[in-house]
Amino acid sequence: MPDRLDKLLNQLKALPPDRPLDRLESAVFKRIDKKSSADIFGGRALQIQVAVTCGALLLGLMSAKVAGLAAMPSPLLSELVVLSDDSVLAPSVRLEGGL
Repeated sequence: MPDRLDKLLNQLKALPPDRPLDRLESAVFKRIDKKSSADIFGGRALQIQVAVTCGALLLGLMSAKVAGLAAMPSPLLSELVVLSDDSVLAPSVRLEGGL
């Protein structure tokens, strides 16, 4: 198998290149420079970031309005406090002998 592979590589090496390779490097660098200088937002990246942020804030406010949490109630509901219903089961409370 290695002999066959060496033979194939030598045949490939003996073939002339099908395209001129003298300007290949400069063509590649031109394409890289062209892609790196292209701005997909057309120089308006900051405006798009502000618009996305405002949209996210508005979406959050609308979903809070729909959920009925537009204004936080003065006494916190037990559903809003983490472990409020199960606080007697917390290990720290059980070790202290509380409740």
